Amino acid sequence: MTRPETLFLRLTCASFFSCWIQPQSAQGTLVSVVPRPPYGTVGSNVTLMIQGYSGSIFSYNWFKNTTEVSNRIITYTVPVKEQMPADNRERGFPNGSLLIPNLTLNDTEVYIVQIVNSEGMIATDAKVQFRVYEELVNPNITVNSTNIIENDSLVLTCSSENKGGNILWFFNNQPLTLNERMNISENNETLTIMNVKWKDTGSYQCEVWNPISSKKSDNLTLILNYGPDHITILQSPENGEIEVPFNDSLTLECQALSYPPAQYEFHINDTSGPIYSGSTYTIMYVSWEHSGKYTCWARNNMTNLSISKDVTVKVANQSPEGGNGSLLSRGDITGIVIGGLAGVALTAVLICFLFFRKMRRVREHHLTKHRSSAPNRSQVCFDSSINETEEVSYASLNFSDQKLLALSQAPTSTDIVYSKIKVK
Repeated sequence: MTRPETLFLRLTCASFFSCWIQPQSAQGTLVSVVPRPPYGTVGSNVTLMIQGYSGSIFSYNWFKNTTEVSNRIITYTVPVKEQMPADNRERGFPNGSLLIPNLTLNDTEVYIVQIVNSEGMIATDAKVQFRVYEELVNPNITVNSTNIIENDSLVLTCSSENKGGNILWFFNNQPLTLNERMNISENNETLTIMNVKWKDTGSYQCEVWNPISSKKSDNLTLILNYGPDHITILQSPENGEIEVPFNDSLTLECQALSYPPAQYEFHINDTSGPIYSGSTYTIMYVSWEHSGKYTCWARNNMTNLSISKDVTVKVANQSPEGGNGSLLSRGDITGIVIGGLAGVALTAVLICFLFFRKMRRVREHHLTKHRSSAPNRSQVCFDSSINETEEVSYASLNFSDQKLLALSQAPTSTDIVYSKIKVK
């Protein structure tokens, strides 16, 4: 028998014995399979190396998952340095190591090696779990509802195109700490939040990682529609009463915790219709009619919830008459002021009219005086003229009998006779 035939026969027997001979360890030595590198990357190579065996070796048999013949990868015969089948992608070496090139995700398996000694007996076997990973892409995070209302349940899902990655959750850029209202699935893909509260609002992320790569999702900002809660009216004391001086200004500002922001209305004395729509109500001049109970209503149109707050306004001073009579309104005051101004203007016009009419008469009197002809004998001229701007003064004339006789005996003449008149 030639040498090649002998080697083939021994190889055949070794393969036959591997089907039924129980593994034996050489001198009780612990044998192991060590991948180099410890994990694989898609497209790269890995070498599975045997460590801890020092006995004689005739051949190595490599398997996937089980030692069934159908799962055998290769058989490498050390004396002839040959492998069967020779055209497999995997390659064996004389030291028993196995090279797996161009790794794919399907190469993630349990690998088993059987060592056959020179007597054709299975000396030992060893196995290793080897994993292949790929470069990850960014995962995507979704939520079951975009209109989230307080006390609803919320489900966040982290989806990844990569298989076999581990998932971590982050809240506001910190690893998420689960509370009693939170549950997470076995594979960490889903996060469930029950009875959602406003403190759960914030930024959520999920991260997918493996030994060679890690990627995070984009931020998902959780916005919770809540409220209105904790309504207050500023300027309102604890007893709920505001005392305002008569004719002062008053501002009532209403606030409540709510998202989206609440819509506000002010009502007075429980009337159905609002007196003002808005969060801030201002009265410029407080009068008696402004006394009463004011109610601020806050409403959230997303949650359809409402809340109210009351405050009582009291006017501190009384009206000028000393009673509780109604005060003139701003329109009445404005009318009085305008009427007063009109009366002053009319009086001024009347005074000007009378003044100019008097001046015109004085001027006409002087013109008549200068244009008149010379006076007759009986004309009497006064030494003192009448002041234009003063009132007319009256004088009395007293003639004695002697003076009258002298005048009657005086010669007739065209000359003007002047007499002095004393004004009393």
